[in-house]
Amino acid sequence: MLQAPVAVLLVALLSAGLLARQRQAPTTDIDFVEIDAVVVDKRDQPVHGLQASDFTVKEDGTPVTVTTFREVTGPVPGDRDSARTVVLLLDDAGVLPTGTQTLQIVARGFVERAAPLDEMPVIRLHTEADDPYGDRLTAESRIDAFRAGVQPFAFWSTTRELLDRVTQIAKVVAGNAGKRKIIVCIGSPFLCHVNEPPSTALHSFETAWFDAIHAAAAGNVSYYALTPARASVRSGGLADATGGEVFAPTSDVGPAIDRILRDAGNYYVLGYWPAGQPRDVHRVEVKVRQKGARVHARRLR
Repeated sequence: MLQAPVAVLLVALLSAGLLARQRQAPTTDIDFVEIDAVVVDKRDQPVHGLQASDFTVKEDGTPVTVTTFREVTGPVPGDRDSARTVVLLLDDAGVLPTGTQTLQIVARGFVERAAPLDEMPVIRLHTEADDPYGDRLTAESRIDAFRAGVQPFAFWSTTRELLDRVTQIAKVVAGNAGKRKIIVCIGSPFLCHVNEPPSTALHSFETAWFDAIHAAAAGNVSYYALTPARASVRSGGLADATGGEVFAPTSDVGPAIDRILRDAGNYYVLGYWPAGQPRDVHRVEVKVRQKGARVHARRLR
């Protein structure tokens, strides 16, 4: 069981209403769509053995027919095809320097718990030389060299920089075809938990948000946030839009790490032909007919 001190975080909470509205963004329509769906029970354990008939999918409010379906379980020891790709994105701006050790402990927890064949690159947000490649020694070296609070935090610009990083990572790891990829932002809830732009957002922030959404959808990437601090977990945002989740443990981060890694290896892939007209952003709704089960799937593409 991991024990970690609570990080002291900068910045005040942004109090702005969220608007779910469409804005101009590059169209990334494809003819056939595949959506990963993570299904867990009341104990956050994977639900196995479901069939295509157990799911209902809507796109832009219109029901679609699931034409391809498969269940993925893993990782399988010795099977490289079942290896997971989990990119750790470390927040070096939204956390005070006193939070350095906390974030290092969390990142090391992922590396320690990962399977031997898993890909576990580590990226420091403002270190341009860091890319989503590298072996375990590289990951551990970057964790050791990480320092919190080395960059100033300005809400719009720093959050835009994080979105740009997510876009960059998603495009690079997209080449791992057929696998679910995960980005885990570890740090401040005010940076890692990125919400959909409000009406007051800068145009550059809007553009960065939709670029990240489209890159994640095209690369089959889900975004998670792990914020080891006493902060309320708000619904919505980048994690919800991409099929991920937000975790805010106050001490033991082990269960959150285990849950994220399970999500990366246990899910269903639902394929369908879109029923609606091409548009800048498509809203997807996935439900499961299983009592007591919860489904996490991409909501925007």
